[in-house]
Amino acid sequence: MSATHPTKRETVHSLCKSIVTRLENHKSISFPVRLRQIVADEVFHLVGPFILTDEDLRDRTLAKIGAKASVLEDSQFTDSAQYKTAKSMVRQSFGDDELNGFYFQKPLKAVAETIVQYFMRSSHIDDVYETDEDLEHQIVEVVQKFNPSELH
Repeated sequence: MSATHPTKRETVHSLCKSIVTRLENHKSISFPVRLRQIVADEVFHLVGPFILTDEDLRDRTLAKIGAKASVLEDSQFTDSAQYKTAKSMVRQSFGDDELNGFYFQKPLKAVAETIVQYFMRSSHIDDVYETDEDLEHQIVEVVQKFNPSELH
């Protein structure tokens, strides 16, 4: 992940839109076009809390050391031992599931299962044409291929 494009919360939302779009385009799920944004938003609200970003890492690090965001303007501060130590501690709390600048609080497969369960019970989804396993595989594939730096 390059420092010029740290992941942000909006990037998680874009990832959720990409998942919904891919499944729709592959005719794995169907729903009224007018509900596309609602479906993407619901997926984001469902799994967003389990997918953290570089921005979340920075915010939690600053909170851990009690610093204000304005302190980040001082590049010497972000190079300080205090900041680096706090960032390392916060990063460790995220677990080992990091992919493309996203830090998964649950294993990616569990996140995919959560999305599939949503598709199965949502009143916004008209039909699901794939097995749970096929949907989970497609979701995992979208996440693995998703490149936040291509969004800019």
